[in-house]
Amino acid sequence: MLGVVASVGPEVLDEVRGLLLRHQEAHGHAGLSESRLRALDVAARHGGAGFVTAVAARRVADGVLVGWAQVDDGADGRTPTLEVVALDGADDGPLTELLVDTELEAFGTAGGSPLRWWVSHASGSDDGRATQRGFRVERDLLQLRCPLPLPRHDDRAGAAVTTRSFRVGHDEEGWLAQNNRAFADHPEQGNWDLATLLEREQEAWFDPDGFRVLEVDGRIAGSCWTKVHATRPPMGEIYVIGVDPDFRGRGWGRALTEAGFDWLAGTGLTHGILYVDAANTAAVTLYRSMGLTTDHTDRAYVRGVDAG
Repeated sequence: MLGVVASVGPEVLDEVRGLLLRHQEAHGHAGLSESRLRALDVAARHGGAGFVTAVAARRVADGVLVGWAQVDDGADGRTPTLEVVALDGADDGPLTELLVDTELEAFGTAGGSPLRWWVSHASGSDDGRATQRGFRVERDLLQLRCPLPLPRHDDRAGAAVTTRSFRVGHDEEGWLAQNNRAFADHPEQGNWDLATLLEREQEAWFDPDGFRVLEVDGRIAGSCWTKVHATRPPMGEIYVIGVDPDFRGRGWGRALTEAGFDWLAGTGLTHGILYVDAANTAAVTLYRSMGLTTDHTDRAYVRGVDAG
C-alpha cells in the first residue's frame, strides 16, 4: 500500500526512525543518510521547510511502515536529493523499484528537475536501475574501516602534534574559518555557517572531547572531529577532518587521523570508520597506507545536471 506524503509531522518522523532502526538490524546500515534524516527532522519541526515530497509504503495487514522514498531540496540552492529505504527482504527487491518510480512521478508532478539520487552500498543492480531512469553516475563515496587501536603500518615518525578538546562557545568561529578554507571546493562541507555548526552541537552524539583541535599561535590550524555510532558493534567515525591550507605539507593530515582514531580507541571502541570521496586520490592513498580498507561504496547519480 503506497501513498504520496506531501507534508510531514512528528508522527511520520517517528515512523521513519522506527523503519531505519529495523533496517539497521536487518541490513547493518540505517538506509537513509544523516543529511536526509536531518532534512526530515527540520521539515517535521518547521512546517515542511526544505521538504519536497515523499512516498510511504505500508503493510496492508497492519499499516506498519515498510518503505520510504524522500526528496528534499537540500540547502543553499543545492540540487534536490532522493534517497530510498525499503524492508522487502533485500534492497534489490520489487518494493524499492515501486518506491523509486512512484517518488519520481510525484517529484515530477511537483515541478522537479534536476535530481540527485544517493544509494548506500551501491551495486551493479543500482547502476542498472539508475541508468534505466535516465541517471548517470556522479560521485562515489567510500566507507573505509580499520581496527582500533589503529596499527602503525610504516616506520615514519610522522609529525608531532598535540590536540585539545573543542571548546563550545569559544571555538566556533575559528573552526568555521579553518573548515571552510580546508573544504573550499567541497560540495557539502565547504560552506558551513554558525547555525549549521550549532545544530550539530545539539545532536545526541556530539562530544566536545572527541572533537580534536590542533591550535597554532592561537589559531585553529587543523581538526579531527569524531563521532560514535550506536551500532552493533559500536563504531567510531572520523566525521570531519581538515587542515587549513596555510598549514598543509607538514604531515598533519596523517597525524590528525591518528589522533582521532587514538581518541576513539581510548574510549574502548575496536572498530573505526571514515568516508572519503573516491576522486580524492591523495586522501585515499594516505588512508590505505595507514591500513584502512574499503567496506562499501555509497554512490550519487544525477539527471538534469550538467556533467563536470
